[in-house]
Amino acid sequence: MTDKRKHVVVVGAGGRLGSSLAKFLETDFRVTGLGRGELDLGSAGSIDGALLPLEYDHLFLTGALTAVDYCETHDAEAYAVNAEGPGRIAEISARKGAHVTYISTDFVFDGEKAEPYVETDAVNPVSVYGASKLEGEHLVLAASPGNLVARVSWVYGRGRPAFPEWIIGKACEETHVTLPDDKIGCTTHAEDLVGWLAALAFDPEHGAASGIYHLCNSGSCTWRDWGQEVIDIAREAGFPVIADRIQGVPMDSVEAFVAKRPLVSAMDAGKFTARTGIRPRDWKIALREFVMQSESLARYRP
Repeated sequence: MTDKRKHVVVVGAGGRLGSSLAKFLETDFRVTGLGRGELDLGSAGSIDGALLPLEYDHLFLTGALTAVDYCETHDAEAYAVNAEGPGRIAEISARKGAHVTYISTDFVFDGEKAEPYVETDAVNPVSVYGASKLEGEHLVLAASPGNLVARVSWVYGRGRPAFPEWIIGKACEETHVTLPDDKIGCTTHAEDLVGWLAALAFDPEHGAASGIYHLCNSGSCTWRDWGQEVIDIAREAGFPVIADRIQGVPMDSVEAFVAKRPLVSAMDAGKFTARTGIRPRDWKIALREFVMQSESLARYRP
């Protein structure tokens, strides 16, 4: 029997967001997940070989080269993966009449604005990573103005470990932990994000959204605040945390950083709420759910 459901392709299905998105969509759609083994964003031949034979209605481009410091010293690779590859994918998809959702980043901003960024604010990336993702935005929207760019920040969730797993590991092994207290942004729970992306791409009333949207949980925090909230929840849950209060330090004191980072990159998701009626839940509520329920943190639970 022929499956008449819409066909959705998820590029980057082996990653944290891509795997969660593919799982979320498979109930209502016919989903093809393409990991790096099936589609290499840095190879035009790989992209053509994976996508040209397929017929699909929607494509979510969640894969990227996100190692900020690596990108700074490997700019050609960063632009190939984050811009040229997405541009080629968008061109192929446009010829098929398929809608593309490209996952971008808060790093397209320079961090000089005191208030959360809105979609109409000027972009001015201060790193190769941010610049390559911004070029990806331009190429995806140039291929079709009906495509969607979703800027996200500080994503964590099931699958590959992210910041919460890292800071809990540190806090369970060390009594003295430091984090920048002048870097301000918004956290994003991947399990929330996949629902927001679906609400934009599969809107039964207005059709697929186009243009640029900011997606993140409500409220902003510093890296230090984020880390402190994580270990406070972990301690409450009975994790063997030995660190007490995280010490705040300036971001420019972190010697391991090669690339410059925007100090303030918090984003306002009001445009998303105005379109969908969905208000992203508070970042602390989403974080608590993750720490309390995540399988990746099971080894720490009493």
